[in-house]
Amino acid sequence: MLPASFGPVRTRRGVDRNRLLASRRTFARYGQSGIEVSDLFPNLGQCVDDICMLRGCRGDSVTHPESVYLMNTGSILMGRPSLGAWVSYGLGTENQNLPAFVVLPDPAGWVKGGAPAWGNGYMPAAYQGTVLRGGTSPLLNLNNPIGIANEQQRRTLDLVGQLNRRHFEDRTDDTQLAARIAAYELAYRMQSSATEAVDLRSESPLTRTMYGLDRNETSEFGTRCLLARRLVERGVRCVQVYCGDTNGWDGHANLEENHGRLARQSDLPIAGLLRDLKSRGLLDSTLVIWGGRIRPDADERGDDGPRPQPARLLDVDGRAAA
Repeated sequence: MLPASFGPVRTRRGVDRNRLLASRRTFARYGQSGIEVSDLFPNLGQCVDDICMLRGCRGDSVTHPESVYLMNTGSILMGRPSLGAWVSYGLGTENQNLPAFVVLPDPAGWVKGGAPAWGNGYMPAAYQGTVLRGGTSPLLNLNNPIGIANEQQRRTLDLVGQLNRRHFEDRTDDTQLAARIAAYELAYRMQSSATEAVDLRSESPLTRTMYGLDRNETSEFGTRCLLARRLVERGVRCVQVYCGDTNGWDGHANLEENHGRLARQSDLPIAGLLRDLKSRGLLDSTLVIWGGRIRPDADERGDDGPRPQPARLLDVDGRAAA
């Protein structure tokens, strides 16, 4: 309990009556900067000199979806454009055969609040994030149906495009329709470019080990981090990679299991991503944002605050990564 000398405290749900426990984590200083890193992230600690720890951001909401929106769009209100939408709106893509903004959610479940976290808000629908899955098939239905040649596919899309444009002539303010027309063309171009971008077979054993693809606990998230690097290399402006399902890092009980499991899942892949970007010279032009939220008044028993949900990369001159 809080000592009487602390004075009166006002909290939600009577949290002031909860017991205070010291952290079970141990911290060590890493690198020339001497930044303290928890024992949950030993691999990330080795990269600490390439990291700026920013603890000065503050939110106004204690609820999950609104905090996710604030983190991704700058507002607790649903319906504002996400960071990736603004980047793709302002800078477009360096590769016309791939989307400008790609999102890789956790296959176990989307974050609370769902797709508005990477939505276009009040901007045209074409600027929303394109969702890729993890695993061996990040893109569904990428190949032509059996028996359909590329020529036939092209003629079909030309006809669909012609009909869509005729339909669009009287609906020029329909951004959903405009986005759908553009998506048909992008999907056709992606049939060749995206197949190569998500094919990891060309990656060396050393690179695969760096991302933890050879370990059960890190292989899934490591695969999505590696896909993020490949997309950035190919000119995608912004990529978001989420770690943790709908509940994710929001541990209200059994924190050792919850945070320990998610930290083991993400620590090595994130460190591998930083090292890989740096070795390829991409870290000079790529801003890697690894962030989450801390509830301002940790209002439930066992809630220790930090939840690093998405790993997101944004290139300083516009291109981005995950």
